This record gives sequence, structure tokens and C-alpha cells, in this order.
Amino acid sequence: MQVVVLNGTLSEAEQDVYIQQVTARCPIGLIEKLFLDVQGEYVDVHYTRHCFRQLRKMGGCCIGAPEDWNYAKQSELRDTVPNPIL
Repeated sequence: MQVVVLNGTLSEAEQDVYIQQVTARCPIGLIEKLFLDVQGEYVDVHYTRHCFRQLRKMGGCCIGAPEDWNYAKQSELRDTVPNPIL
């Protein structure tokens, strides 16, 4: 996790306190960046989460995200008819 301090400085101990507060709500593995915006006596805390790529399965194989496919495989995806959910 990357910690970014904006508009001021914070000691390592102060940063650790904010990291502990955020990780109490969201697991540390899901947080990509932690922004600590110093506003005088107050600190605004914002974070961004990791973006996980969605894998697609076609023909029994996991073949990654559609934007990485060749044109033939992308057209096959457009032409597939999803199974109705009963």
C-alpha cells in the first residue's frame, strides 16, 4: 500500500494510526493508495482500492478480459446467447 500525504507532513507514527483505522474497515490487501490530506488540525482520509480484472470463461477455458482478445474471439463473444436463468 502506498501512503500519500498531501498539504503537510505527518510522522510515521501518525501515519500508522491512520493506516490502522482504515484497515479496520477494509483489508490491507484491497487498498492500493491511502491519501492523507492535512487540513490544519484535521486530516481527511481517502483511499483507492485495487482494480481486479474480471476473467471470462469461454469453451471451458479461462481466457482473460475481452479487451485482450483477438477480433475473432471478440466477435464470438458478441454472437453468444446467454443461458436464461430459470
